[in-house]
Amino acid sequence: MHDPLLLIEDGPEGPDSSGPGWHVLVVDDDPEVHAVTRLAVEPCRYDGRRIDIISAHSAAEARTILQGRDDIALILLDVVMETDQAGLDLVPYIRETLMNRAVRIVLRTGQPGQAPAREVVERYDIDDYRTKTELTFERFYILVMTALRTFKLVKELESQQRQLQQANHELERFAYVASHDLQTPLRGIVGFTQLLQQRIGASLEPDSAELLQGVLDSGRQLHHLIASLLQFARLGRAAAKNEPVALDAVLQQALTHARSMLDARNARVESTPLPTVNGDAEQLELLFRNLIENGIKFQTGDAPTLRIEAVAEDACWLIRFIDQGIGIDAHQIERIFEPFHRLHTSDAFPGSGLGLAVARRIALMHGGSLHAESMLGQGTTMSLRLPRTA
Repeated sequence: MHDPLLLIEDGPEGPDSSGPGWHVLVVDDDPEVHAVTRLAVEPCRYDGRRIDIISAHSAAEARTILQGRDDIALILLDVVMETDQAGLDLVPYIRETLMNRAVRIVLRTGQPGQAPAREVVERYDIDDYRTKTELTFERFYILVMTALRTFKLVKELESQQRQLQQANHELERFAYVASHDLQTPLRGIVGFTQLLQQRIGASLEPDSAELLQGVLDSGRQLHHLIASLLQFARLGRAAAKNEPVALDAVLQQALTHARSMLDARNARVESTPLPTVNGDAEQLELLFRNLIENGIKFQTGDAPTLRIEAVAEDACWLIRFIDQGIGIDAHQIERIFEPFHRLHTSDAFPGSGLGLAVARRIALMHGGSLHAESMLGQGTTMSLRLPRTA
């Protein structure tokens, strides 16, 4: 090593915890580097915890160590060892093969001309790149403390993400189970109410007949809401397929399922030729159906029209669903994609409040997006983007 590191004084004060220390892996074929790094680092403390050095004298030895653990906070990695770029080759192994995004990686080299710093930083997922001669005690201290702090923050974020995913999973499971189990008794309520209406409906007083019809309408509305909730919950439980899907066929299937609603409104859907994308045909059909029904629903008057257009962009297909409906206030545009958020009463525009939430979720699951552009009284354009096939 060209410039021996000076002994670093203790880091931030604090009692030494009884828990494990911070693990720093030194990967270098020079024994002096290991000795001086251990001398410099081990007296330090960060967040009340000691720093433990783990040594590997080659990239191959480092691979073996890293395969069995994910608690290493920092890797101090030499570039030239068994080969001229053994250290560089280890970086993608850590990030891509082991999928370890938390560990901080600092490259150290005694041969700076072997791997130019700018090129290395641009190509490899590392935190710093230093020559061994520039790592004096102060710079090395800052480097280690900063890396440990970043590692701690990354691990905290990972923990929070896991907790959030678990909470979402439990919520989706609750919604799935609740909606699934509610369907059977609700079918009984609707069925028995219909039977009662058939048997005695003609003999009831007008007020009583109206009340019975109200029970039946409310039951049907609740059945539709539960079906939509079950549909939404299923999206979080089932893995989407990834196969070529002709969107022209998807559109025809969606129109078939929406036929009764379209016929009741004397509605017309026009479309330019649509592309083929990779995805799940069943989910994409549900996405199209929800956007079609939404586009027709919020148009007043007779014979509403919805136009669908496909435009090729650099990396995706832009598919627009254009209606001439009542439009949306600019402050409410993003909120329409929230589950159960409604801008109008169910009497004015029936629905569950889940259609657009389901549509956006399917778009995201396919690596795409769904956004709305609208002005009050001037219609709405739903812009669906889906990745283009290679």
